[in-house]
This record gives sequence, structure tokens and C-alpha cells, in this order.
Amino acid sequence: MMIEEQNPESKKQTYVQRVNQLYAKMRNWLQDEPLILENANMDVIEALGHYKASRLSIKTEKGETIADLFSKGTSVLLGEGLIEMEGTVGTESIIYMLKGGLIITDRYGKDRPMYKGINQNGWYWIEDSYRNKAHLMNKALFFDLLTLVSDYEF
Repeated sequence: MMIEEQNPESKKQTYVQRVNQLYAKMRNWLQDEPLILENANMDVIEALGHYKASRLSIKTEKGETIADLFSKGTSVLLGEGLIEMEGTVGTESIIYMLKGGLIITDRYGKDRPMYKGINQNGWYWIEDSYRNKAHLMNKALFFDLLTLVSDYEF
């Protein structure tokens, strides 16, 4: 079901569920790494109102933070949910998008997807605005993003 078709409470619940599912995958991907994962609830304040969602912190065994993943809410121009991955050297956005993504009409009146590669519903990282390429979140991409925001080497 598209999140736009739901009432505000259902939208919030759907978003929180999607976030929790992604964090569960991330925990699974990191299970063989010598890292500490801490889950906590955080306040999300957005157009739909105020609610709680999960936050995930990834730390070394010495307690040094590699990255924090913050739930930002459903009020996103390009999709239906946003998570920010923040590390010591950068921040990357992970956006929940529906198959096909955002459709725009070009100057010739032709509809086309704003980003390439959105072939199924899921969490995506947009490579850069020049190439307009979205990548579905998977284990390899997740590790690449962790390194990108933190300089941590796996």
C-alpha cells in the first residue's frame, strides 16, 4: 500500500515498521563484525506530528561511534521515508521509495523517472544527482556507506 493512501497514524506506523525492518537487516549484516550495536527510541517531529522511531548506533568495541542512523520521518520529497546515516566525516541519506520512484515530466511533455534503478519498493541510496542512479540497500552498499561516512575500514 502506498503511504500517501493511508491516514497519518497508519503512515507513521508503516514508516516505523519499515525502519525496524531495515535495522534488523543491518544487525544481521554486521553480526560477524566486532562491533557494538545500540538501539534506542528517538523523537521524530514532522508534518505528520510527533512520534517515536528507532535510532541505531554502530560502535567499535572500544565504544567509538562509527555511525548513527537517525529516523527522520515520512515527509520526504523523493520517497516515503528517510533515514540519515551520520559519521565523523559525512552524512548520507537512505530513502524509502516505491517501485518506479518519483515521475517527472520533461520539457517535451514525456514522463520519466527522476532516478534510475528503482525497480522495487525499498530503501535506496542515491549515488549523486549527476548520474541520477538510485541503489537498493544491500549488505555491500551498507558497508560502503559506513566507510563513506566514517572512514572505518572493514
